[in-house]
Amino acid sequence: MKNLPIVDKNSKYVVSAAEMKRCDQTTIDHFGIPQDVLMERAALSLCKYVKKALPASGQVLIFAGNGNNGGDGIAAARILHQEGIRVTLVLCNHSLHDKGIGARRTVACNSQLRIALSYGVNVIDFDASKINAEIKKSDVIVDAMLGIGCTRNLQGDYLTAVCEINYAKEDDEDKTPHVIAADIPTGIDADTGQVQGHAICADETVTFGFLKMGCAFYPGASHTGIIHIVNIGITDAGFLEEVPSFKYLDIEDNNDISNMLLPPRNPAGNKGSFGKVLIAAGSRKISGACIMAAESCLRSGAGMVRVFTEKTNLSAIQTLLPEAMTDIYSEEAFEGGMDKELSEYKEMLLKALEWSDAVVCGPGIGTGNSGREILKLILENSKNTLVLDADALNIISENDDIRKLVCEYKAEIIMTPHLAEFSRLIKKNIHDCRACLIKEAIKLAKEFHASIICKDARSVITDGERNFINLSGNDGMATAGSGDVLAGLLGALVLSGFSCPFEAAVAGAYLHGVAGDMAALKNGRQGMTARDISGSLKDIFSGKTL
Repeated sequence: MKNLPIVDKNSKYVVSAAEMKRCDQTTIDHFGIPQDVLMERAALSLCKYVKKALPASGQVLIFAGNGNNGGDGIAAARILHQEGIRVTLVLCNHSLHDKGIGARRTVACNSQLRIALSYGVNVIDFDASKINAEIKKSDVIVDAMLGIGCTRNLQGDYLTAVCEINYAKEDDEDKTPHVIAADIPTGIDADTGQVQGHAICADETVTFGFLKMGCAFYPGASHTGIIHIVNIGITDAGFLEEVPSFKYLDIEDNNDISNMLLPPRNPAGNKGSFGKVLIAAGSRKISGACIMAAESCLRSGAGMVRVFTEKTNLSAIQTLLPEAMTDIYSEEAFEGGMDKELSEYKEMLLKALEWSDAVVCGPGIGTGNSGREILKLILENSKNTLVLDADALNIISENDDIRKLVCEYKAEIIMTPHLAEFSRLIKKNIHDCRACLIKEAIKLAKEFHASIICKDARSVITDGERNFINLSGNDGMATAGSGDVLAGLLGALVLSGFSCPFEAAVAGAYLHGVAGDMAALKNGRQGMTARDISGSLKDIFSGKTL
């Protein structure tokens, strides 16, 4: 598998429950670090953030399940107690009356409870009739009930505890408890981020070793609060030769994004050497798409941009984007009866393809005759990296012959479907897509031999072998034209010196999200527009960031 020198250097693993359990067990069995040591370090990490949130003379309430996540919570209760902090430990789904190990407690959990009791920690059994009073007395609540072990809807003590904690946080009273989740909020599926009926709404989540998939994907991500990834002794080495399937970009210093993530530019370069991008976009009814894609491309480092668009867009492009070159056509010619003009337009497009180093096709071209013919001509004649977006994707989903041309395309392709376009490409109902997004995105990448950016609140980027989740961006980016900005950005990045278009796709999705975050700070999420995102790209590339 080809190395991604820039992206891999700045990325970390995001893990499923099975991957985390395997790494945990390898750390214990292969490297010989005792489980009690790992649990003690997890508990110390929890205590660090509890003490930061706890007011003077405050009280802590810890809910501990009967698994190893509960063991982390029990150990934290003992450490806090030893430091003179008032703490009450509540046993959920097990009891002080349970003797020994077995179905009610894991070995490590049972051991930690025995130690806590010997130190005199205040331990109580869960009592639904009294738990509300305990919650109201508390300043900080620690959720150490289930961790990554939640795979079905909550029941019993767990359900009641989650509901009572969440009710307390929604209370109108001045004092509401600060909630810290251990590893992942109880009620969140660690693999999918789905809520299992109900889930803790945490203010902070202290997650051990690696970010969990359930904390990365929504709706789970909306339950975590601020995430702290802490090192408790479980490292990449624990994966041995079988590394996790997904990574995410993580650049700690936002002020250094351009230096960390962009290949160096040639100081002796010229507009030709920095790349020529052809953007086939816009139609009679939609003029903004071609302008936003072209502007984004120019702001992202392309040396020259040529826009192939419907003639009614010429004046707007010349006024708003005089830096771009233009070739224009008439939609009427593609409707029939204008053979000479149509031949001239096709010849113009072929010459533009010959001129270009990369092609962006799709934003606003429509799905009618002109859009179909333009896409077909590009697929049959271009030999360069191709970014397919918006209407190009809809045309592919509707036309089997054009879909076949995509599969047979000899050069690299990046496809950028949002969830609705993705659902059409995989021929599934949009409401069913999130549940199978990862699997189907990988399948689609393999079918088209392409890099896929499936755009959502958490975008998935895959080439069928390597997989990334993008964590940058915000809901303000759900605005018309945002995808056009990404398409233009990618058109420039594939010519910027990345090791391959897939690396450019991962970097592009991340930079697009960072630009969206910057635009939100300047303009507010509700009021920001796609051109605000494009403007923020200029700031990123000039070294000004969050």
